[in-house]
Amino acid sequence: MSAGLAYSCPMPWWVVGRAATLEGEALAVERLKARDEAAFEELVGRHEREVFQLARRLLGDHEEALDATQEVFLRVFRGLPSFRGQATLRTWIWGIALNVCRTRLGSAQRRLQHHRTPLLTVDREGDECPLPLPDASPGPEQATYGGELRRALERALAALSPEHREVVVLRDVHGLEYEEIAAVLGCALGTVKSRLGRARAALRQALEGVWP
Repeated sequence: MSAGLAYSCPMPWWVVGRAATLEGEALAVERLKARDEAAFEELVGRHEREVFQLARRLLGDHEEALDATQEVFLRVFRGLPSFRGQATLRTWIWGIALNVCRTRLGSAQRRLQHHRTPLLTVDREGDECPLPLPDASPGPEQATYGGELRRALERALAALSPEHREVVVLRDVHGLEYEEIAAVLGCALGTVKSRLGRARAALRQALEGVWP
């Protein structure tokens, strides 16, 4: 190799991809702050489905979840000028969505047992595992058994405290990483893990003798 030539080691693909993502988000934020209508439509199209799903799981009502989703993006639009990029856009939006749901739950004084969160489960060690839902066209016995499991799990989830319910939904339903959950909830990473551990323990206890 010539002494005048410097060897350039290519960056790993995941580093390049991450840098490209951050650069793309920075450009998107610039467009959004400039009130670029197309950019905002792109933002809504990218995030509205998961925001609606989160709202539906926390509020337990389809129509109210739709209203909450609209409120979330109204707040996003109004809050964009103050967005400083200390978190990703997605994390920032999820934080707004969570606050909207908390406000709606508090103002309506909803009882937790009336929530109808989509189902998840944990094994006896507390690890995540998918819920074995019944077949699309089950027989009478299967339908009865599946319905009993669903009701039992709904009751167990409804009995969780709001903070435990939130962390379970964010982690075990939506699959957020621990660091992202901590950013959304505005708490320490250790707090997220301890809440999740207690929530899973409560679910295991509630489902003792019911879950196979």
